[in-house]
Amino acid sequence: MKLTPMLQQYLDVKARYPDAILFFRLGDFYEMFFEDAQVVSREVGLTLTARTKGEDAVPMAGMPYHSSQTYITQLIEKGFSVAICEQIQDPKDADGIVKRDVVRVVTPGVQHDTENLDARAPNYLAAAYFPDQPTADSVVGLAYLDVTTGDFRATELKGLGELLSELDRAEAKELLLSEAGLALLEPHAERLGKVFMRPRDPEYFEPDALRARQGDGVRLADDLSTDGYFLSAEQVEGFFKTARDFGFMTPTLIEGAISALLNYLIDTQRGVSSVIQRLSPYRAQSFLVIDESTKANLELTQTLMGGKRSGSLLSIIDRTMTAMGGRRLRHWLNYPLVDPARISDRLDAVEFLVRNPALRADLRQALDEVYDIERLCGRVSAGTANARDLKSLQGTLALIPGITALIPAEAPALLQRLADGLDPCAELCAHIERALVDGPPTQLTEGGLFKMGYHPELDELLDLSHNGKDWMLRFEREERERSGISSLKVKFNKVFGYYIEVTRANLDLVPDRYIRKQTLANAERYFVPELKEQEERILGADERRKSLEYQLFEQLRREVGEHLGRLLHSADGLADLDVLSGLAELAQRRDYVRPTLDEGTLLKIEDGRHPVVETTLAAGERFVPNSVTIDSAAGRLLIITGPNMAGKSTIIRQVALITLLAQMGSFVPAKSAQIGVVDKLFSRVGASDNLARGQSTFMVEMTETAHILNNATDRSLIILDEIGRGTATFDGLSIAWAVAEHLHDVIGARTMFATHYHELTELTRTLDGVINLSVAVKEWQEDIIFLRKLVEGQANRSYGVQVGRLAGLPPAVVERATRVLENLEAGQFDEMGLPTPGRTPGAPVEPTRRHNPNQLTLFAAATPAMAPEEREVLEHLAELNPDALTPIEALNTLHTLIARLRDA
Repeated sequence: MKLTPMLQQYLDVKARYPDAILFFRLGDFYEMFFEDAQVVSREVGLTLTARTKGEDAVPMAGMPYHSSQTYITQLIEKGFSVAICEQIQDPKDADGIVKRDVVRVVTPGVQHDTENLDARAPNYLAAAYFPDQPTADSVVGLAYLDVTTGDFRATELKGLGELLSELDRAEAKELLLSEAGLALLEPHAERLGKVFMRPRDPEYFEPDALRARQGDGVRLADDLSTDGYFLSAEQVEGFFKTARDFGFMTPTLIEGAISALLNYLIDTQRGVSSVIQRLSPYRAQSFLVIDESTKANLELTQTLMGGKRSGSLLSIIDRTMTAMGGRRLRHWLNYPLVDPARISDRLDAVEFLVRNPALRADLRQALDEVYDIERLCGRVSAGTANARDLKSLQGTLALIPGITALIPAEAPALLQRLADGLDPCAELCAHIERALVDGPPTQLTEGGLFKMGYHPELDELLDLSHNGKDWMLRFEREERERSGISSLKVKFNKVFGYYIEVTRANLDLVPDRYIRKQTLANAERYFVPELKEQEERILGADERRKSLEYQLFEQLRREVGEHLGRLLHSADGLADLDVLSGLAELAQRRDYVRPTLDEGTLLKIEDGRHPVVETTLAAGERFVPNSVTIDSAAGRLLIITGPNMAGKSTIIRQVALITLLAQMGSFVPAKSAQIGVVDKLFSRVGASDNLARGQSTFMVEMTETAHILNNATDRSLIILDEIGRGTATFDGLSIAWAVAEHLHDVIGARTMFATHYHELTELTRTLDGVINLSVAVKEWQEDIIFLRKLVEGQANRSYGVQVGRLAGLPPAVVERATRVLENLEAGQFDEMGLPTPGRTPGAPVEPTRRHNPNQLTLFAAATPAMAPEEREVLEHLAELNPDALTPIEALNTLHTLIARLRDA
């Protein structure tokens, strides 16, 4: 196939970005060719056409550049990468084909068009680096960053399980890893959800390889609208020093992960974005560990059904006023603290704001006008921030002195530190205010950005442009008077410039000096020499004005880029103030109280409430609070029984959520709460399967239970709901019994164990740290009333049939279930479910004969069913009087009974 120069240019660029879909700019369109065109047509529904015909036909698809973002977003959500190839040369200056180059690559983890991102959630790109020949137990280095905000973190993790949990907590969108790492993680792709995994060559993880290719970035000087600003090699080296100085066990793994991230930025953004001002290393153990199963079960950031934010804990507690605050609150929720001193600092600040409602209201009102500085800094670094962005930044900076002044001298230390750290960048703020007009346009190429008086040369061009328009109005008025044509108009378009338009009805009045320019159906267009001369002066000034404003804006944006460190530091403080004031507002509106936290093992909650459930009750319905006390030293394992629908799951979940809220620094929904700090929070609740991975409901349950038993410590909090219910009764009961004993004897964790296995209540006879609790109900005729109250002691039955009636089972089914239950309880079936000899299964049973309302006991479950002959032998033995038998009689009797048993 003979290629045109344009197609050859396309293929040359595509060869450098083989893994990305190339959006190739042709005039006002982005075009895709060959396989890219076919992929885009299939994935987002663009019409597939062809360039040329026959054997030389080239598949082609395209869209207008101004509507491209919708298609880019769709492709990114499917895991594709998109390389944006722009014209970086004015066509008028081109000698042959216009120069084009890729200005950025958009991937799930590297995006700057924040309009298509959740403003209240991060967008992390992550990299995991394993040692050579890794195993599931290998130490791994993890680094992740949000290029829209510059948030850059790194940690060291022990094994695959910790890595999976940390990726879930960080909510990473894209993961870079080696081929060996990919082999380890691929079997767990389902757990990772929408994390797109990208394998990379080994040198990608080598700091020296990064140093060899990283400078100050590649600038495309002719492409201002996407001209990013990048870090120097010296600044990048500072990240590695920070990682080494932190004291990780294997710093080379951390450095490898950092290298991969920064290499990816060079590949996708042409350099290491200057929005990344610092690395924040941390240890996972410095925060309350929450695995992905617990996070999902407790619905911290999204619901189990539908994966929606609405209905999650985050949606209930989020009272922040800014997008920055919303993201920070999400981070606090995913990473609660374990240091009582740090938690106390947050609680002091929240309490102060609760007690000062006027201050809180003023602070929140001011924050409501704060712009998303973090993501603006990301756009400045990427070279995509416009004049309206900078004007919004100036407005936020102007608010900072007033916000600082709101925090009084008697405020707690954390509030004082945050207020003192806010930097109004007064010089920058004044410069933007002096430069930009109010409400500037978003387009940078059409001018209209700067005020009069900002730049002398620009003032002259503005004056000429404005005076030129006045000259046109005056010229139009004079020509009407001179020609006598009252409808004469002076108009302008980009093709013909300025011209005089006269309708056909007035053509006989046209002066001889008018020179015809164009003929229309209903009018003629003319020009005169003086109009042409003025046009050249005006248009020349207008083009020079637009070009100069373009340059001046680039200089202003670069000045903002030089202040990114200060701006991001202020953004940190504003986000924290927003979270703290939001938590105070939540506490006041929802009647939350300050918890007490310490290093002890006591967890005592008085009249606790579920923060989500209490907000979803129907009008007039009251949430019933409950008190719970768990102590590792005494009463560390609570066995909770009661009917379905009684509220067991709600109670154990609310204890976990109250603990989590307290450790993130929030007040809690309770009358009081004393919490010995928890190191890990585990939850095994609900029933779900994973058929795609060949796992049944019971297999998922056992996998999660095994994870808890293998990772919990004596400082952990564990909530379990219906362990062992997914298999046969005896198997499930045996597992539940063994799990409870292991938690009590070996791990010693504070545990709430909700169950329908009433046999587990017998553990109080053998284990000192077990306490039986139940959720109370009241029987009324054949129905039950749920009291939702946790009380001491065990439940005497499960009321399953009554719950079935409430759920709407057909009356005939309910009646038959009642009859079968009575038969079972009356002994008409034995422990194996077989008819008891001498009884008629299904026959009516008088209520007075119901002797055992509980389920089969553990000990009865261990006794096999007996044949009639065996029962007769036992009855004979029971009737014998050994003292009345001679030795020979005893031997003869024993011989006879043994023979009968053998015959049986």
